[in-house]
Amino acid sequence: MKMKRIIALASTFLIGATTASVFTGCGATDSDYDPTKANLTVATYDGGVGYAWLQDAAQRFMDLHVNSTHFQEGRTGVKISVDADKVKYGGVKLADSNMTKDMYFTEGVEYFTFVNRGKVAPLTDIISGEKSDMSAYGESGTIEDKLDPSFQQYLTTTTDKEYYMLPFYSGFYGFIYDIQLFEEQGFYFDQDGEFLRLKIRGDEETEKERADFEAAKSNGPDGKKGTYDDGLPATYAQFTEMVKQIKTKGYVPFCYSGGYSDYVDKSFRSLAIDHEGYDNFVLNYSFDGETTLVKEVKADGTVVMDDKPTTITPENGYELQRQAGKYYALKLQEDLFSSVEYVGGTWNGFDYTVAQSEFINSKYASNGKRYAMLLEGVWWENEAEDTFTEIETVRQEGRADRRFGFMSMPKATEDKVGEKQTLFSGNSSFGFINAKCENMDLALEFMKFLHTDAEMAKFTAKTSIPRSLKYTIDGEIRKTATPYGKSVIDMLADADVVYPYSALPIVINNYSAFTEGVWFFNSTIGGTVNSPFAVFTADNNKATAKDYFDGLYTYQKNAWDALQK
Repeated sequence: MKMKRIIALASTFLIGATTASVFTGCGATDSDYDPTKANLTVATYDGGVGYAWLQDAAQRFMDLHVNSTHFQEGRTGVKISVDADKVKYGGVKLADSNMTKDMYFTEGVEYFTFVNRGKVAPLTDIISGEKSDMSAYGESGTIEDKLDPSFQQYLTTTTDKEYYMLPFYSGFYGFIYDIQLFEEQGFYFDQDGEFLRLKIRGDEETEKERADFEAAKSNGPDGKKGTYDDGLPATYAQFTEMVKQIKTKGYVPFCYSGGYSDYVDKSFRSLAIDHEGYDNFVLNYSFDGETTLVKEVKADGTVVMDDKPTTITPENGYELQRQAGKYYALKLQEDLFSSVEYVGGTWNGFDYTVAQSEFINSKYASNGKRYAMLLEGVWWENEAEDTFTEIETVRQEGRADRRFGFMSMPKATEDKVGEKQTLFSGNSSFGFINAKCENMDLALEFMKFLHTDAEMAKFTAKTSIPRSLKYTIDGEIRKTATPYGKSVIDMLADADVVYPYSALPIVINNYSAFTEGVWFFNSTIGGTVNSPFAVFTADNNKATAKDYFDGLYTYQKNAWDALQK
């Protein structure tokens, strides 16, 4: 069911008085505008994140400032109008448009395009400057303290060293699994590495049965008992074994979007990043450090590593295409997606929304074709809200009733089991204020409010999507999340995140060369640039994982000299 929690903050909140010019709001329409209040218009990209979170946050802010008179002379209170659209408010579209709203939250943003065109207002005052103190919201520190170092460096690589945007949501990709199906059919592993013999059937379970079931599970990829990943495959070998077991029992292991096949590629890419770990993989954006790379992949798939580490610099960054994690992930994708065996008997052309619906509705399918996992982005559950609503109407089983989880990454090799999980966040998603906004005091304060721990926690609990900053989610707010949302919260609490941003001139000056699609997937095979899905899912495979891995290096090495240093 839909969750809507409006939580008013203490009315005793005080903020230093400011004076704003008389303002109607850059994009306020006649129906939105309230002449008795200070007005602010906020637009958001209506994609996977939706806009209900923003409406709720706006209401909390308006409740907080119902008696405020300092945002605009002669007016009491605040009116925040939210406008959501998937066409008008995409990052690329906005960069070329005449922006009419005061504030935006969107994805697909090229930071320096907006900054260099003078389209966005500086945010430094509320991030690290004179207005950055968060004590009025019950917090110590600043928003800058919540930013990953990569964001701190990238966002201030401007001529004036100012911040102009704040990161929005995290774009993780991976394997979403049906917890109920896993429990009912025993797709978890036990302490001996065998499939769990105990089964759980939802409402029929007793407290003892649940306790025995949890106790029997393996430690999972993190190597620790009693955590979110207990019972899940710890290695690629176990993951493959699990996939085969799912098929043997008559279920379809993978649901995916053939129309957005890069979701499949990015899900397996997540495995590559996790294998390397934070320190090794962040080299793909810092180009500053040492790492041991693959010397050779033998014909039988054996990986031979270099005898000594390679020093990575901007002059030889292409060498990072020899990272072992990239080969291991490609090999697993080849093994599991080189035939239709594990995807329902045919390659599909599903749109991503169709894939989501097929995954959710497969529980009720009359043909018994139930999917165990969906290859998708972390936002999928929030994006599939309409499907959940339809099911709730017919079956009285809504979003909060279904039990899905974001699967933690299995490890390529046994020696990696127990290492901290490393996630990767893409999608170039940011929030910013229109440089033409006249009521800047109000806009800055609302932006600051949205970046308190409490508001970011409520965002995650409502959408099941993390924000791309460091913040805590207390137990009471966590309780309001769906089972899937709880799995995301628990996973993120014990993970490192690589953000693909760099302050290096080579990256900034060659933005297109380091986008996700090019840096991760451009592989020259037989003179042609390919994608993993296209190569491994052809009727007759065009290449092996080894070929693809070698082609990554070939493409980047050949392209490197042409990059603007």
